[in-house]
Amino acid sequence: MASSSTYPFPHDPLVNLAKMAAVKARDTAEAFFKLQYFELAIKQAMVAKQFDPDLQDVDHFILAYQIHKAVSEKKDWYHVLGFQQVTDYVTIKKQYKELARFVHPDKNSSAAAEGAFKHVKAALDFLSDSAKKKAYDKLLSTGQFQGSKVKNTRKRACPQAKTSRDDRDVFKKTIKIMRKTNPVSEL
Repeated sequence: MASSSTYPFPHDPLVNLAKMAAVKARDTAEAFFKLQYFELAIKQAMVAKQFDPDLQDVDHFILAYQIHKAVSEKKDWYHVLGFQQVTDYVTIKKQYKELARFVHPDKNSSAAAEGAFKHVKAALDFLSDSAKKKAYDKLLSTGQFQGSKVKNTRKRACPQAKTSRDDRDVFKKTIKIMRKTNPVSEL
């Protein structure tokens, strides 16, 4: 019989199942992110948090996924940094430091971390230039901002899949990805 120090989960079967489900949900969130299904990755990471609120760094995973989602939806630089409206440079710098601490690849083991860190850095770099920021703020205030003009020519891994699904479809997709990523049962 394994001692509690070498066994990664408690001996209570329900707690054990919840922790295993949380780890599996987090791994599934990573798989969704790699397929560029950011909304589903966020939902799966939140499911992991519900199963085990103490799961290490799951909040940081969610934050990295949210940054990628904002960029993919062509939101403005303020949304990438988590703001809903135009704000001053001091607040931007403070928010950047907070985000960078959580999404830096050395601190966050998610596959999304490096890209999220680059997006946050790009937002800071752009909004740090006072002339660019002033022109950008004016553009936003007049309502002329239409997001990025760059057309995404990359094909989706599963073009018929939509990110707005009901829970049953999310569950089915989750099971498929879990089977693909780990065909042999760990139990």
